Amino acid sequence: MKTLSSLALLLATVLAVHSAEPPWRPLFNGRDLTGWRIVGSSPKAYAAIENGEMVGHMVRGTPEHTFFCTEEKFGDFILEVDSFQSGGFNTGILFRCVETPANASVRLHGYQVKIDPSPTRRWTGGIFDDYGKNWLWLYTLEHDERARTAYQFNKWVRIRIEAIGGTLKVWVDGIPTTHLVHDKYTRGTIAFKIHSFGATGDPEQEKNLIHFKNVRIITENPARFAQPMDLPIREADPTQKILPKP
Repeated sequence: MKTLSSLALLLATVLAVHSAEPPWRPLFNGRDLTGWRIVGSSPKAYAAIENGEMVGHMVRGTPEHTFFCTEEKFGDFILEVDSFQSGGFNTGILFRCVETPANASVRLHGYQVKIDPSPTRRWTGGIFDDYGKNWLWLYTLEHDERARTAYQFNKWVRIRIEAIGGTLKVWVDGIPTTHLVHDKYTRGTIAFKIHSFGATGDPEQEKNLIHFKNVRIITENPARFAQPMDLPIREADPTQKILPKP
């Protein structure tokens, strides 16, 4: 009887551990930029809080990217955020960001989960390394039709990022898009990007908006709450070439 009781207690403990609610905490209060700051040179792109959302758009004559950036730094975490994109807006979610010198062309370097404005390439949910005058795709979606069709314009989409050690996973609306092993960046801030925009750019593009809301994170033992993924893990795509900034 003692053995059965011990087994029952052990089973109950295991079930309790695995059924525990994930320890989510909000990163954005929906009212103001408490815990966040705007990063970028002057003039900056439009970045504001509207209707409980972070909202931004490109502004002509903006020489650098502008970012909604957390004040807190993160190593291992699970992040979820809802995003809505209207039109061809070039943006992304950066994580483990490191700050650069004041004379650098981009204020933050880090992994970027691309929110891809291209209606033909459709690589939203892939990851590239954006580091100043050059950038490099680490994980593309060109051979994964399921991943390429996960993201839709003019619709709220939930993006989930798991960064645990050197393993980086991304889901777009529950569809796995990236399963990468990489170790260049290990700790830093999280940021939402508004792309730079030349002075002679089409003014109509300033009407295209990006929205972010329901930003939440797990930092307490995130590996315990990691989700399985049916994509095989792989290293950075060796076929991708370093590309200069346009």
